[in-house]
Amino acid sequence: MNIPNQMNPKARLLRSGASMLVVSAMLAAVAPSAALAQDAAQSAQSADTDPAAQSDDDTIIVTGQRRALQTSQQIKRDADTVVDSITATDIGAFPDKSVAEALQRVAGITVNRFAASDDTAHFSAEPSGVIVRGLNQVRNEFNGRDVFSANSSRGLGWGDISPELLGGVDTYKNQTAEMIEGGIAGTVNLRTRLPFDSAGQTIQISANANYGDISKKFTPDVSGIYSNRWETGAGEFGVLLNYAYSHVETASQGIQYGRTAVFNGIQFLDPSGPNGTNASRAGPAGLKYIPSSVGFRDNLYDRTRNGLSAAVQWKSNDGSLAVTGQYQRSLYKNTWRERAVISYITDLYAFPVDFQFSPTSANQTRIPLMAPGTTFKFDDDGNFVSGSILNQQTDFSWWGDTDATAADIAVNSTGQNMLHPCYSWGNGSTPTPGGCGLDARGPDLNAVTRLNKNRQFTQDASFNLKWEPTDRLRFNFDAQYVSSDVDNYDVEIGQYSFANLTLDQSSGLPRATFSAPYSINQSAGGLSNPNNYRYNHAMDHLEDSHGEQWTGRFDAEYDIGSDWLDSIKVGARYADRDQDVRWGNYNWGNIANNWNIGAHQYTFWNIDRTQPSAVTGFTGYPAGLTDVRSFGSDFFGGNLGSFAFFNMDKLEDHAADLLSYDRLKVGQDQWRPTCERTGELPGSCFRPAELNQISETTKAAYAMLRFGGNGKRFRGNIGVRYVETLDRTQGGVNFPSQTWPNINAPVGSPDYIACHPVPPADPSQPTPPTPANCYASAADRSFNSGSGYVTASRAKHTNWLPSFNIRFDINDKWLVRFAASKAMSRPDIGLLKNYVSVSAPSFPANGDTSDPRFVITNGQVTGVNPTYQGDAYNPYLKPTTATQFDFAIENYFASVGSFTVTAFYKNFDNYIQYGSINQQLTNNGVTRTVQIRLPLNGDGAEVYGGEVAYTRYFDFLPGALKGLGIQANYTYVENHGITNSNVKPVSGGAGSGTAQPGSGGTVLTVDSLEGLSKHSFNLVGMYEWKRLSLRAAYNWRSSYLVTAVDCCVYLPVWSKSQGFLDASIRYGITKNFELSVQGTNLLNTKTVLEQQVSGVEDGAVKTPNAWFQNDRRFVAGIRFKY
Repeated sequence: MNIPNQMNPKARLLRSGASMLVVSAMLAAVAPSAALAQDAAQSAQSADTDPAAQSDDDTIIVTGQRRALQTSQQIKRDADTVVDSITATDIGAFPDKSVAEALQRVAGITVNRFAASDDTAHFSAEPSGVIVRGLNQVRNEFNGRDVFSANSSRGLGWGDISPELLGGVDTYKNQTAEMIEGGIAGTVNLRTRLPFDSAGQTIQISANANYGDISKKFTPDVSGIYSNRWETGAGEFGVLLNYAYSHVETASQGIQYGRTAVFNGIQFLDPSGPNGTNASRAGPAGLKYIPSSVGFRDNLYDRTRNGLSAAVQWKSNDGSLAVTGQYQRSLYKNTWRERAVISYITDLYAFPVDFQFSPTSANQTRIPLMAPGTTFKFDDDGNFVSGSILNQQTDFSWWGDTDATAADIAVNSTGQNMLHPCYSWGNGSTPTPGGCGLDARGPDLNAVTRLNKNRQFTQDASFNLKWEPTDRLRFNFDAQYVSSDVDNYDVEIGQYSFANLTLDQSSGLPRATFSAPYSINQSAGGLSNPNNYRYNHAMDHLEDSHGEQWTGRFDAEYDIGSDWLDSIKVGARYADRDQDVRWGNYNWGNIANNWNIGAHQYTFWNIDRTQPSAVTGFTGYPAGLTDVRSFGSDFFGGNLGSFAFFNMDKLEDHAADLLSYDRLKVGQDQWRPTCERTGELPGSCFRPAELNQISETTKAAYAMLRFGGNGKRFRGNIGVRYVETLDRTQGGVNFPSQTWPNINAPVGSPDYIACHPVPPADPSQPTPPTPANCYASAADRSFNSGSGYVTASRAKHTNWLPSFNIRFDINDKWLVRFAASKAMSRPDIGLLKNYVSVSAPSFPANGDTSDPRFVITNGQVTGVNPTYQGDAYNPYLKPTTATQFDFAIENYFASVGSFTVTAFYKNFDNYIQYGSINQQLTNNGVTRTVQIRLPLNGDGAEVYGGEVAYTRYFDFLPGALKGLGIQANYTYVENHGITNSNVKPVSGGAGSGTAQPGSGGTVLTVDSLEGLSKHSFNLVGMYEWKRLSLRAAYNWRSSYLVTAVDCCVYLPVWSKSQGFLDASIRYGITKNFELSVQGTNLLNTKTVLEQQVSGVEDGAVKTPNAWFQNDRRFVAGIRFKY
């Protein structure tokens, strides 16, 4: 397509200056008035403002990215509501290598770069989620139909779909009545290609080679398409077959601090100083922050994706009938293999989130020590900078009080004691020459190995019939079947040793040095000798989920043909979805430890003990499970040393199962792998509480009136959609299994002795109080039977969703758009789980007769009324609704040239948040009031903001400079009144604000939604001239809350602002062959995280948390098209 250019030199100069003004305004994020003035000047130019060729040498061929932008712009301009579109008019030329990466270029859209947002220890090699205008309730569609993965979320995994299969992606930010409900944030429709999209036969084959600069791996991408159409006497036929295969091995590396320990007025001790660890800990006033651990993580991702899209089309010769059949399937496999080295400075597990160490606080023995002759350094904010760190021996370990006792716990390869007991209370105030030494030891070190294998399979078959019996009447019939399977195996082995830690963050990134541990008598070789390690724990997890849905839809539209009424459209839709989520809890179990010592643990303490022991019945660890390897990188500051990891290949072959208690006959927690645990359903790997079966039936109907058009300056639509949702679930209630001694037991029985403490020999000392649980009634004992029962639920919800959209064309270039609608978003499938778990009851403190839960008769305790709590999901959750408004001013000054400003506002009702209710539950005929923590529909709140976008090619420039172009957009988002949903489905990686056991059931307050950046912008430089196409895209976002409660830090975690630069070069050797080179993360951007250590009411103080770096990826390819 050749477009003549009639602009004179003066007009070129004027346009050039105005365009530079717009670019400058965008970069500065100033008010749009200057840009509006600039575009107003452009509108005064000749009506024909499209680019032109003054000679053959100046010809602009509209193809490649220019044609894609032209198509996207036309879609946005002609849309019935607020839409942004990405188009790949050239097959296989989608602008990025994943759908999420492409969407982040759209105004208002940001992406999640973590494998799961509530687990910030695992950075994702590719974006795992999409957030629209600060909200994650995004509806996914495939060709305008439902699509989903069979986990606990509602949508499709963003990595599942091959971008090579797509013709475009449309993001709807408001609603019309005909649109399928489900996205209060927005609706993202993935469009595959159809045979009638092309004029005739199309054949294309592409081949790429991927390379990552950290993984050092080359991997292939291959895609191909065949499409053709034929005219016959029976009508026109078309077929299309598109296949894409992609294999990527990419890596990420991370340095992560554990939960920050807060020290208030503490003096850190040198154990070799006066009085050793018995010295006073009172220090200067002020807060100091030390991480509880530091970990170095190396993760390799191995992702393969197979995608297939097939379509057949038929159209009658008179055009009144059209039939389309489509089939898509996606097979996504991702295996990540992680090795990490973690040093533990202190232990804060189960401590409340606001806990601070002080000179008078509990757990003084968990305060770290300075290595003899060294000091700790802190910055002006109190953050730890550098120091050599030891632990107190009594911190969270017990090694016996004599060498003989210690010898029963662990010995080295020569038979000597591995552990050297030395405690301040047994050592006196000052170490004595030749005594036990110092009350200090080298911190624990964990060489952890983890494997995660994920498989997601989705297939979609659909049939569509369009019939136009008259020029005014049109019918649409649509049927679809979609099914999905998700399989996941996640396993970890932690192998613990000891090492002194020197930590230094003075140069920016933390640097660690490990040295021989104090008070540990290790075997020769130190950390490279497996004999110096123990199997601390094994953990596994399994998911095997399936979902399917049948859908039918009917639409009818009649052209009214009046002056201002265009048409009326009505329709109905029915969908029946069945989903069976089988998601096992993370199954963690201790094997050998230093805190809960079993008899003769020395027989199985060392991981290289392959010989059985008659003393304990230990059968011996299997040989060949250990992999000693060097560990380090430039990002880690070099080689950290050699460590004994679990063999990754063996781990993938389920070798963790060999550490089962049933095989080894030892293990403190008697760990059993999933599929061998007690309580699993026969023939299953899951316990009843790990199953979630839900059936959801949706009925919808709508009516929509289109108006305007027909030469008028306005056009729009008004309508209403009625939606009925019926959820049916199967689940159960589980009660705790508790037994207590009975105060009324016979004299001399064990229960009687437990409930009647013996008075002390010293009569001046009080008799210990009777344990409160001795007074438990027979009814409470029956209520805590450990049994449960099956429950079923049925919940029906109805919603009316009105919508109004209008567009007013000021002139041929300027238009104003307004959209108002009510939208809805259903709860994630996992939140609808029909499940209640009652926790063990809470009793008063022993002897605290002021507690009203004690029953007092005549001044004596005669009974007790324990309190009960529990956790649940909520099968009765209502959909969240939003009343939303968009107002846009749009200027289209060229075929590829636009400037748009959009303001938006959303007001919510029934937003899902975490809360608690009192519920009456009955077990064995006994009814008790239980305080249940569960997701609930909360009060309303609001999100608002604005978007500014500018796109153009500089066609007014001379010669080859006409090929220069730019895209820029900026987004501002604010929220008020919305707190985080504070709920986490049982799978799907959704965010969480739920209290964790690791924080003692407490959480900190935050003032932002997860994933919401107030500011974000994109800047894309383009060049397309003849056979050469260049593109450089920079994406930036301001700081944001990643998760309100991290799974393992137990605190809110924030990401600092960050920007990523990607670029591509394409060159057409001939009209049939094209070469390309692409690069992502060219700036080698680091993701920097902070953890919030105080609530909003206390200033929301943040301290360092993590630094991540992933591959710079390069792709070289060749494409043949015919």
